Amino acid sequence: MLFSPATNVAFAHYPKTAGTSITCWFQEQLPDAVAVQPGRTHVAVRHALQDLGLVADPSRRPKVVRECLRLIRQLAPRTVAAYERCDLKIIGVVREPFAMLVSLFEYWRRCEFDEEPTDVLVSTARTGSFRAFLECAVGDRQLTNYHTYFDVDGPAWRTTRLIAFESLESGLAAVCREFGLEPPRDLVRRNAAPRGRGDVDAYRAEAGDLLFEVRSHFRWYYAEAARVLVRGEREARSGAA
Repeated sequence: MLFSPATNVAFAHYPKTAGTSITCWFQEQLPDAVAVQPGRTHVAVRHALQDLGLVADPSRRPKVVRECLRLIRQLAPRTVAAYERCDLKIIGVVREPFAMLVSLFEYWRRCEFDEEPTDVLVSTARTGSFRAFLECAVGDRQLTNYHTYFDVDGPAWRTTRLIAFESLESGLAAVCREFGLEPPRDLVRRNAAPRGRGDVDAYRAEAGDLLFEVRSHFRWYYAEAARVLVRGEREARSGAA
């Protein structure tokens, strides 16, 4: 996560959701921006909030407090969110999960690492089939889903804005206006897949019954995300028309 103390705005970068493009824009727009965990690109929101000292680290709370909050979180999660609430404004982008998984698989296959990765999910993508990668990512839950990564209903959820990947420019412009930032005039797409890649239909056929696992693991996206994703004025007008 990138954090700008001057504006109290952060960017939470989920893999293969135009994060490199937005990172470049964010750093140019907000020169005081710093990485919450230097050397790590993808830091889940809850962990970043703890590192910034905006919410308490549960491990440092007395055991009785941890147990009470655990029970309340199960019965009334919004109550805990209000108790822990922070006002950090967070920008994120989410993409249709299966398309994101295809892009992530292809990226790790073609990426040139200085040393061969030891992470099981990356290794599976580099040496195994797409189906094996899916079994690891969503079957074994090795890939964090959007709900967990962005800490939906967590302390900063009230001021978190998730942009629809397919409406990136207009959605980002809308969030910038709300957060008092200057939107990019021309967002440069970086780290995009080479042309001819990403035949999602072929991958879908290979996935077979694992498509149910994708929908299960990313159920928040399929069930609820549509009502919260920011798409911007252009898409809103075309939809109304």
